[in-house]
Amino acid sequence: MQMTTASRRALVFIVTFVSYGLYHASRKSLSGVKSSIKADWLSNSSGHAPLFQNEADAKHFLGSLDAIFMAAYAAALFFWGWLGDRLNPKLVVAAGMVGSAITLTLFGTIPKWLNFYHVPYYIITYIAFGLVQACGWPSEIAIMANWFGKGNRGFVMGVWAACQPVGNIFGSIFTAMVLPLGYEYTFLLNSVLIAVGAIVVVTAIDSSPEDGEHQEQQVEANSSEPHHNFHGEPISLFKAVLLPGVLAYCICNACLKLVNYAFFFWLPLYLTDAYNWEESQADQLSIWYDFGGIIGSVLGGYITDKMGKRSPLIVAMLVCSIGCLYFYAHVGPYMFWNALVMTTVGVTVSGPYNLIVGSISIDLGSQPALAGNTQAMSTVSGLLDGTGSAGSAIGQLLIPIIQDELGWKAVFYVFMLLNGFAILAILKRCIIDLKSLRKMRSGEESPLLNDQGVGEHED
Repeated sequence: MQMTTASRRALVFIVTFVSYGLYHASRKSLSGVKSSIKADWLSNSSGHAPLFQNEADAKHFLGSLDAIFMAAYAAALFFWGWLGDRLNPKLVVAAGMVGSAITLTLFGTIPKWLNFYHVPYYIITYIAFGLVQACGWPSEIAIMANWFGKGNRGFVMGVWAACQPVGNIFGSIFTAMVLPLGYEYTFLLNSVLIAVGAIVVVTAIDSSPEDGEHQEQQVEANSSEPHHNFHGEPISLFKAVLLPGVLAYCICNACLKLVNYAFFFWLPLYLTDAYNWEESQADQLSIWYDFGGIIGSVLGGYITDKMGKRSPLIVAMLVCSIGCLYFYAHVGPYMFWNALVMTTVGVTVSGPYNLIVGSISIDLGSQPALAGNTQAMSTVSGLLDGTGSAGSAIGQLLIPIIQDELGWKAVFYVFMLLNGFAILAILKRCIIDLKSLRKMRSGEESPLLNDQGVGEHED
């Protein structure tokens, strides 16, 4: 029975949402067990010599692993984004999922099972994990752009980009459930789930609406040559960064992703260190940040669709985030208030981040300057997210150092400063869009101006 286009589109939305959620859940494996793995590295109870002699060294190594992952992820995003416009994107997504399953097991499960603890081994396997994880985002964005047009793009991509915090939530839940069996099984469970997800991606969806139609025609013609309905030629990274609006949002995302991923990597450990809460409690409490991210992503997408511009709301959310971060730094050891303020931080930090790497990424990759070239989408999204990941990699090295020297409050003050820089990066775009909105109200300008106004008035 042949599926309708609407049914195929819904299936694409669900499968890509779940698949990238699994990408994120797998990344949550280490951040949710940092206290446990740190204790294991400092222990000799299993008959192995301690990997580190003191807690500070272990914590710094954990920070280094986060930075190594983000650096590998950032470098690979540029490559996979470039390659994703030249290959079938769903196969790139699936390959990354299988690679993630293998490398995650090698990193977190095998050393514990074999009593094999070596710093170079952890570094190499986590670099490999970062490299294959980068297969996901640019190609997922390309698939979504192929299936969903400009209508309600902000809302559609706002809902879809919530796959990241949803993946974080389920990753935290999986970790809290399995952690009593041993931290190694949290890595194993996430590996199994993402491997199964890869099979679903390959068998259940097409990369574009035309793929299924052309596959049927090829079967009838007994042809083995693949066909994709892409228009134009792939562009270079240099040309991508010169597109209107791309550089400003790259700089903004470099600051914002550092803050967002700092919560991703360090929030459970912060809660256990600062308030002496159990690790399973910290994992469960940390999901409120991701709930906030879902709210911010969905509402932000809907509101920006209605406004016709995106940057003014993103700037407003980032301004609010500075106050939310200040309150969170001083909220104290009260679980209810901690969760409440944490949610507002998620709305104002994770929310705009999801809008930038989701809706804005597609806006930039399909702007009029590309003259209908559909083969630039993966490159632009890879560049945008890769720049953000490079900034995040630097941050993960600095966070444990700042925390050791100045304490956790200083870390949150740095986050506030970084969000201020993120605002400055797109402030010019915001002012242009506000002027355009004023003209739209007075009837001087069409409300359909250039697909959310991205790039129309850039110098």
